[in-house]
Amino acid sequence: MNSSLIFDTKKIEYNVIYSKRKTLEISIKAPDIITVRAPIYLSEEQVEKSVRNKSKWIMEKLEILSKVDITPIKKEYVEGEEFMYRGENYLLRTVIDEKLKKPEVKLYEDKLIITMPRQDKQTIKDAIWSWYKQEAKMTIADRVEYYSRYFNLKPNNIKIKAQKARWGSCTYKNDLAFNYKLIMAPPHVLDYVVVHEMCHMEHKDHSKNFWNRVSSIMPDYKDRRKWLKENGFIIQS
Repeated sequence: MNSSLIFDTKKIEYNVIYSKRKTLEISIKAPDIITVRAPIYLSEEQVEKSVRNKSKWIMEKLEILSKVDITPIKKEYVEGEEFMYRGENYLLRTVIDEKLKKPEVKLYEDKLIITMPRQDKQTIKDAIWSWYKQEAKMTIADRVEYYSRYFNLKPNNIKIKAQKARWGSCTYKNDLAFNYKLIMAPPHVLDYVVVHEMCHMEHKDHSKNFWNRVSSIMPDYKDRRKWLKENGFIIQS
């Protein structure tokens, strides 16, 4: 449901999504997409009141995002092109081996090497993103296991997804989902998202208690989160 309100002579347009949740959450995606996720029991007037109370914060975030270049980086999948992995750039190199049945991907020094039976751009693209997903699945599972020592609760399930607007999520049943593109971010940033979502197993909102819990595990979480805010847009498909 699309709605809007006027704050300090400026119009704030937002989309409301109702669901079976307990708290209201406002998210902003560059350049100016505002999404309000609200419990089904709240009226339109109550939702508008909540958005109005956060209007100053919303305008500040929109101002910051207006200065960020969010132009997608279109990949060509050609020799020498850079691909990010765990915060470092690697140069694409292709090797032809007609004996192979399917492509193989590996890192060597500063190279991302794809060995394949024939030269084909779509094959290169599919091989890279399949490799990203496999690496993300293994790495994130390992980091969830590592940080489990800080929690009494355990994830019900862990999924790796191609999420467009989120880095991670946690359901009320403690199903955790993570964006596989996190494997491109530096390890300390990936760890932040893992801890963030695991803390949602205890606190389903972004209350002060939630952030205190994140801080108790990761005191420098603000610095790690800052990387995503400033560099997250460069991680493109």
